[in-house]
Amino acid sequence: MMLSRHFFGLLCLMAVGFLQLVGSAEAALRAGASRINIVPPFPTLMGGFYDRMQNFQGVHDEVYARALALDNGTKKLVFISADLRSVDADLVRLTREMIVQSTGIPSTDILVCSTHNHSGPSYHQRTHLGKDDVEPSLKKFLAQQFSAAAIEAVRAMVAAKVGFGAGNLTGMTRNRQQKNDLIDPQVGVLRVEELEGRKTIATLFNFTGHPVTIGSANLLLSGEYPGAAARAVENLLGGIAIFTQGACGDITINRDGEPFLEIERLGRTLAGEVIKTSGLIKLEDNLVLKSASITLTLPARQLPTVDEAKNDVAKGKAALELARQHHASPGAIALLEDKTRVHATALMMAQVIAEDPSRKETELMAEVQVLQVGNVLFGTIPGEIFVEYGLELRSRVKQETGNAFCLVGYANGYDGYIITPRAAETGGYEASVARLNAAAGREMTEAAMALVQTLSQQ
Repeated sequence: MMLSRHFFGLLCLMAVGFLQLVGSAEAALRAGASRINIVPPFPTLMGGFYDRMQNFQGVHDEVYARALALDNGTKKLVFISADLRSVDADLVRLTREMIVQSTGIPSTDILVCSTHNHSGPSYHQRTHLGKDDVEPSLKKFLAQQFSAAAIEAVRAMVAAKVGFGAGNLTGMTRNRQQKNDLIDPQVGVLRVEELEGRKTIATLFNFTGHPVTIGSANLLLSGEYPGAAARAVENLLGGIAIFTQGACGDITINRDGEPFLEIERLGRTLAGEVIKTSGLIKLEDNLVLKSASITLTLPARQLPTVDEAKNDVAKGKAALELARQHHASPGAIALLEDKTRVHATALMMAQVIAEDPSRKETELMAEVQVLQVGNVLFGTIPGEIFVEYGLELRSRVKQETGNAFCLVGYANGYDGYIITPRAAETGGYEASVARLNAAAGREMTEAAMALVQTLSQQ
């Protein structure tokens, strides 16, 4: 009997120890966030518009790099989002190298993206077709700021709980290429709180719409509507608000009125949905963190010769004039105008290559990455992918894994517009300046799904 009591006591002690270990494992999740100003300390160009060739003249509202770091005891993930038009692969490489050196976090576990802000500084702006102005000092400055934000986020990590929810926002965007309402209305929200209490560490949110409210005449730096949304979220919820852009290659913002007033209105509108969604999220302190990535080699868009392009332009103009003479429908005329624009741009690009064959692109590298945080996956695309692909990926991920999905565009590089085969036929601005073959979007989509399946099997 004594032996039985002793054995029972031993079991109780073991049970208590086991529960303590389980409790420790469940509380192992840590998170930290940081924000750092990226206004350049010297004159530089602004990104986003071909017809804006002047340096910025001042600051309307500050522009930042924001970072979130997560650690579940066995895996660390870092998200960095900057108020820029784009981040190219070289800037991403420099940033990751600095973070790896300081923290030891593998580069494959670090996501670097831009909000696609058209009112931010740019170290790389094509001032006119075929000529690039590059400011290497700015690239170095940005890499230092990005890495500093990430390193500070890692150092600031505390015990945390995290959850994801999805809101819905319609009426703020439209499809500019198809001229209809094929959009992505999802507002994805990752809420990160300190484990004890409800103090916000970070709110990472994802939405799809071009930040072009402020036009090319503007010479003041601004975070555009994503910056205004982040400010509003931070003011109410606290912590660091981090915006990530979706598949907005063909999605623009509905705006009307004075631009700087509009970015505040749009920012508040988006922030309202973020805040509402955040309040309904169930948080957990024991989450799976996973990552996977692959770098694809994709064929560039094949441009015609100068003579072929001239012939295409002539045919296009003739068809457009004939349609106008016969009073064709506005839709038919608009379609022909779009095709003519594609031919005209192709001619300019062909002429540039004829003058300097070294500018001809034959293939481009594209990193596709998937990061998993609990029941949500973030899939990255290095450019301006069309919304159909983002919607397809979300549907397939949900169907195959049961998880939520956010597409993060303008991430880990920049390969320009990633159009659909349909858009290659119907034309428009996006098709006219695309660098990649029209099949690239399908290849990236399938690569992302392959990574999702890989993670689901781990």
